Amino acid sequence: MAHKPAALDHKVRNSKTLLLQLAEQRGLAGLLHGDSPQSFGDRFNIRRQLEQAARQKNLETIMALANQEASDQVGNEPDPDWLSHFLLLAENIRHPAMQQFWASILLQEIARPGHCSIQALNCLKNMTQKDALLLQKASALSCHFGDENLRLIFGYQHRTLLQGLRQQKLNLGKYRLPYAGLMQLFELGLLHQTELESGDLAAMAQLKLHLAPIRLLLHPHRKGTRLLYYRFSAIGNELARLMSEPTPDDYLQELSTLLAFLGRLEQQE
Repeated sequence: MAHKPAALDHKVRNSKTLLLQLAEQRGLAGLLHGDSPQSFGDRFNIRRQLEQAARQKNLETIMALANQEASDQVGNEPDPDWLSHFLLLAENIRHPAMQQFWASILLQEIARPGHCSIQALNCLKNMTQKDALLLQKASALSCHFGDENLRLIFGYQHRTLLQGLRQQKLNLGKYRLPYAGLMQLFELGLLHQTELESGDLAAMAQLKLHLAPIRLLLHPHRKGTRLLYYRFSAIGNELARLMSEPTPDDYLQELSTLLAFLGRLEQQE
């Protein structure tokens, strides 16, 4: 008895089939079907209509997603120039996850006009979904202390007379933020590439680290100790604050263990 070939998953397509499908979706399959009764001009007009319809669909989808998340909270009308620029950029956003993010940005701008700058929108427009996920992960691992600028702590250094300079670092790759991901955030201008260090912690009576959604209070007792971190750029700060992913529990535990070596540590909700 002959065995029937296993049915192919409908999502599994060879490159020829996929190319044909993409060409038909974008109105570019005229020469792939042999002679066409339509002229190049006619096919151009059809493609232009398809593109315009796709842009309209993108905007309506983003508006529908924003409407689903909207509440009865009092809002304010965004700046007209900002809204025009937002719509101009958002009409080309096709990926569902990115459409959801743009919908969230619109809602936050209605709640607090001026929350997201046009420069941040321009940067976001050039980001892929992978870029946005990297920024979301970096945002979840970030904190701020001393001021409102977000920082990504990756360790500390400790200098002693007998042992010299010692460093202890976290492995951010464990939390889906490998060094290659950091490099991508550097190239996008969302993180400053320079590794920075805080001032001497011994000079501080208390260090407050604000994470989402908790706060750590560190009472340092070791002299010559400084935190090591990357600092978010101005646009990186804006976009990272639009993210809503909380600090992972395992990262919080490892960071707490790291900081506990430096002094007494308290955690507040």
